[in-house]
Amino acid sequence: MPFPNHEGKHAGRAYVTARRLLDYSESLGKPRSAAPRAVVLTWQARLEDRVRERRDHQEVHGAGAESRLLRLTPDLGFARLPIGAPAAAIAVEEMSARGTELFIAVGAAGAVSERLAAGDLAVCSAALRDEGTSHHYVPPEPFALPDAYLTQRLRKALPAAAYGPSWTTDAPYRETAEEIARYRGEGILTVEMEASCLFTVARLTGSAAAAAFVVSDVLHGEQWEPHFSSPDVLRGLWTLFEAAEACVSSGVSQ
Repeated sequence: MPFPNHEGKHAGRAYVTARRLLDYSESLGKPRSAAPRAVVLTWQARLEDRVRERRDHQEVHGAGAESRLLRLTPDLGFARLPIGAPAAAIAVEEMSARGTELFIAVGAAGAVSERLAAGDLAVCSAALRDEGTSHHYVPPEPFALPDAYLTQRLRKALPAAAYGPSWTTDAPYRETAEEIARYRGEGILTVEMEASCLFTVARLTGSAAAAAFVVSDVLHGEQWEPHFSSPDVLRGLWTLFEAAEACVSSGVSQ
């Protein structure tokens, strides 16, 4: 069976759109506040807690997945999303409809490459499309690519970070040993659940996206090694956040 099931889907007209949902919410008396021009996305509660502690912010209220959006400056926002590609797609669609042009994802990822250890940082050069959501947006291709200029800025802000491709999957409990060995041999650095969808949907909405990760668990060696609670992981997340801030404050433009 082909995927998606409907042949020619990618040329079709979307029946439900984020802009229409926002119009509907506004008709119910819910104000449509503009989203910041740039938004840092994460999936880690510890990073959200630290941003709330260390940065002045105000809640940006509105319908949809971005309801936890914080405005840090007039141009910069921060949002923690539910894990997974579908939530990332919804958030990018809705924030783009409200004016966001730049997305920088900073999150945790598993180390596929033996070059990486817990707490190490990696900037994503491309994302292997092994999730389902992006395939509803564009025809099958092996990789989704981030915005080149935004990624260049992120690399400059993170000079010690590794640089290479990530594997995006919908099924963290089905990351098999055979897949991991294959992708390691093909040069994949990390595994996570959102990047390929984020890059795809951002491109189709006319926005730009880039991503960087801190290694939270290790998928090489004799067995899986989780390090999610390590202080090095939280330090890495904060380093990524500050790098994303620097990219925006230095005047990133398309």
